[in-house]
Amino acid sequence: MQLSDMQKILMTCLLFILILWFLIQGIRKHTSNGAGSSFRRWGRWFIGLFIVGAVPLGFALYTEIFDKRLDANIGLGLAMFFVWAYCVILLCTALVVWGRYLYKRKIKK
Repeated sequence: MQLSDMQKILMTCLLFILILWFLIQGIRKHTSNGAGSSFRRWGRWFIGLFIVGAVPLGFALYTEIFDKRLDANIGLGLAMFFVWAYCVILLCTALVVWGRYLYKRKIKK
């Protein structure tokens, strides 16, 4: 089954949001002094991380919808490559955060 570029962009967007949510939940669990203070402390970082990943996805989506070319689209490829690499980095960070949380929880028992 061959996916179109639009489907790849939308799936990447959903994956990006899921990984970012996974990271946010891990940091909320990792901080022990409540969810409100952790969002105040890390909220700007989360917004920044979202913008860094959402801008190339928005560019890729805009290019796919409005730019109808028959030749190769280098900008679309670079945007998707950046977002995929960014998702891998975010996923590794989220796994480290969750690993530290589970390790500390196991040590306390």
